[in-house]
Order: sequence, then C-alpha cells, then structure tokens
Amino acid sequence: MEFIGREKELKELRSSLNDSKTKAILVYGRRRMGKTTLIKEAIRTIDAVKIIYRGKIQSISKTIEELSSLVTNAAGLGNIPLTSLEALFTLIGSRKERFIIVLDEYQDTKKLDGENADAIIRNAMEDMNDNIKLIFSGSSIRMMEALTKSDNPLYGRFKAQILVDEMDYYDSQKFYDSYSIRDKIITYSIFGGIPWINESINQNLSVEENIKRLFMEEKGLARCYAEDVINVECSSINYATEIFNSIKNGKKHFSEIQSYINHPSIKTQLSRILKNMTEVRLIRKKTPINSNSPKTVFYEICSNVLRFFFAYQDVLNDENAPNIDILYKNYIEHSLNTFVSYRFEDIAKSYFQRLSLSGKRDDIVRIGSYWYDDKAARKNEEFDVALYLSNGTYEIYECKFLKEKATERLIKEEKAKVDHTPLVGVRKFGFISSSGFDSVNDSETILISGEDLFALNQ
Repeated sequence: MEFIGREKELKELRSSLNDSKTKAILVYGRRRMGKTTLIKEAIRTIDAVKIIYRGKIQSISKTIEELSSLVTNAAGLGNIPLTSLEALFTLIGSRKERFIIVLDEYQDTKKLDGENADAIIRNAMEDMNDNIKLIFSGSSIRMMEALTKSDNPLYGRFKAQILVDEMDYYDSQKFYDSYSIRDKIITYSIFGGIPWINESINQNLSVEENIKRLFMEEKGLARCYAEDVINVECSSINYATEIFNSIKNGKKHFSEIQSYINHPSIKTQLSRILKNMTEVRLIRKKTPINSNSPKTVFYEICSNVLRFFFAYQDVLNDENAPNIDILYKNYIEHSLNTFVSYRFEDIAKSYFQRLSLSGKRDDIVRIGSYWYDDKAARKNEEFDVALYLSNGTYEIYECKFLKEKATERLIKEEKAKVDHTPLVGVRKFGFISSSGFDSVNDSETILISGEDLFALNQ
C-alpha cells in the first residue's frame, strides 16, 4: 500500500539516520498510529543491513541472544547468539556495512528488567561504532517518554525524539480522496487520524455504511480500537472513564468535572488524574488564546474516535436493539451534524497551522479560540477560531458546518456579534463555511470555503 502523509516525521527520521553523530532515535506513540510503517518507509531507500526486532516480555539476556542471532544472520555471518550487546556491536562495528537496528515495542523489552535493561543498552552504546544506528520504538507513551528523563540511564542518548500522533484532517482524507468535501469532513470527524482505521474505510460505501460497519457492528474495527484504548490506557488511571463521560456531557472545566463525578476521593485526586490523562494524550488541556485565567481552562478528548465512542456509547452498547439500521436512524443520524460541527472547528485550526508551517502565513503567532464577556446576555461567549498575529492583533473566524451554502444574511448576523461587542485587539473577521458561499458581496470579511481547506497544495 502507498505510504501516506507523515512528511514532517519522515524528514526528521531520515535526517537523523543520515547524521553521522546519531547513535539512537526515539519513535513513540499509541498503538496503530503507524510507527513501524513510518520507520520502514524511512529506512527503505537507505543502503544498510536493516533489522526490526519486536520486543517480548522476557529477560534482557534472552533478548540479547535473540537479537544477536537476528543481526548476525542478516549480516551473512550465520547464527551467532552472543551473550552481550558489547560483543555484538564490536562484531558488526568492524564491518563496512551500515546497520540500522529497530528495537520495536521497546516497553515490552524492558518490562521485566526495568531500568537495568536501559543501563545494559546504554553501556553497550558507549563505544558503538558510527556505522550502527539504533531506533527505539514503543507504544507506551509514558514508558517511552521516561527514557528521556534525567534519572533514566538512556537520558541524553537520543538524537531525535519523534512522537507519532494522529494525522490531521488533510493527510487523513488521502485515504478516502474520492469522497465529497462534506463526506471528508464527516469521516475525519468520526474516525480521526488513525491510519490503521482509515485504511479500512471503504470509499465504495457511503459514510453511513462505514459508520455502521466500523463502529456499530460488535466487532467493528473503530469500536474495538476505542474499547482497547479504554481497557489498556485507562485501566491504571482512576476515574478515567468517568472523566470521559463528564467531558462528553459538556462538563469540561475542573470544577464541573469534580461536581459531575461527585466522589469524596476525587477532590484530592482530580489534578493528578487529569495530568496523567493529559500526559498519555487521552485528553488535552485548552485555554482561549486571549486569556490566561484559570477559570477559562477546559479539557477535551484528544481522539475523534474516542469522542464518537463516548458520545454514542449507549447506542453502541444497546444489546436489545435488533437492527443497527434502526439504531442509526433514530439515535445517530439526527445528531450527527451537531457532533461534526464541533470537530469542524478543529479542522479549521489545522488549516491555519498548515498555512503557517508552509510559510503561506508567516504572521501567525498562535492559534486557538477567542473568549469574551457578553455583558448584555450575562454570559461568556466564544469565537470558534482565532489567530494572534505578529502585529499584536487578532483575526477571528466563525465556523459553520452547513448542508447549504452560507448566505450573505447569515454572515451579517455573525458579524454583528463583532460589531456590537467590544473585542480587545480584534481587527479582522472571517467566516469559514464547509459548503461555500452563495452570492456574498462582502469585501471586508475573509471568506474560506470547504474547498479552500482541502486545496492547500494548489
């Protein structure tokens, strides 16, 4: 299958592998993000002896024996089960070939011996020849990031540290490029940027059919992935599922989550629990672009797959439902537009991030949302997307996921919020419509269509 996306990660990985000073590289991220596929693509064109060793839960001595046999066989030296890494690295370090050794699922390699395994590898690396490169790859974010901490034996050994996270909307849509703009937005909003899931989307089927097949069927791929993340990642974090449910029900601020769970021990544990969930990329902490007040801090679920799973969990787990077609029609179809509309805001933010990274917008300093006090209504309001620019001003955008084109009347109604509310530092207003615009004559408003969002390389 054609390799899709990951241009930034691929460039960084290849650059590090071709750097003579590089001895080790760290590649990590949750399972099914395509780490091994990325590594294989990065080393595919490099002239070297390449070994990918998948870690096992066993003693480090047993791992060294297996690894040395694998490496010596690949080098044409025959099966030589050495008892130390120093001996292995000395043997292959004396040869002319380059060696790239991938220690895949490294968290399993060190599970039994812990930091002793890290120390053994570090000691062997001290005199390792420049013709040998090590890639440590793993799916436990917490355990892999621990390798970079100052109290770990491998601290300071990694030339590059590459987090392989979910793809953004633009790379994800390459898996279903024959879909319409609207269907691309819906598909990304539900299935997110997980390559393993996106590869399974059948473009010959409608979005509805893919939702039923991958999420609503008992063994659906996306559903099983969400359940696996919950079972594996959340098992060691108290109240993680309750926090997901709190966020899905709109209780996103610290005090709201605390009140929603309403358990005596949550009052003392909540800060630590939220920190742990943030560190492993289950949730993320957000603040508006124009405020640092603790009162405006909120949390959101990182993955679109998990967002969809928790939003429709009761429907997906309804054992008494005889027909998923009826379930979809009665419980998902009518609310799907609302669900997608919130994800559409993230797509818009990713669009501006790509413009900034490509150099097409070199004036963007920060991207987020803009919060303000509506004194007349006595409540806080928010503009979906805001750009803080290098000249100290803001551009704010209203995002609408629409079935029909946005009219001039709709844009004027949204613009009236800006005209009638004192917004500090705001100089420009824009409107982002997924379905484009219908005869809008407004030279002052920045208009961005769904077509524009997916035409970045044009």
